[in-house]
Amino acid sequence: MVTGGSGFIGSHLCERLLAEGCEVLCVDNFCTGLPENVAHLLNAQPTFELRKADVANFLFVPGPVDVVLNFASRPLPPTT
Repeated sequence: MVTGGSGFIGSHLCERLLAEGCEVLCVDNFCTGLPENVAHLLNAQPTFELRKADVANFLFVPGPVDVVLNFASRPLPPTT
């Protein structure tokens, strides 16, 4: 599982993990990442799943998760 997986670093990490033969669950709420960063993986890689979710809230993931790589960023405070 890669949280923040649609960000710059997370999306490249998803690509690398898939190239190494891993199954990847990409979780992002898209507050700073873009779904376009991983869109090319959705149909090209059957072992890739993209889920829109906020990791600050409860997230149910069926089955075992071997590793969680957390690249989710905290939202920036509002500017005044």
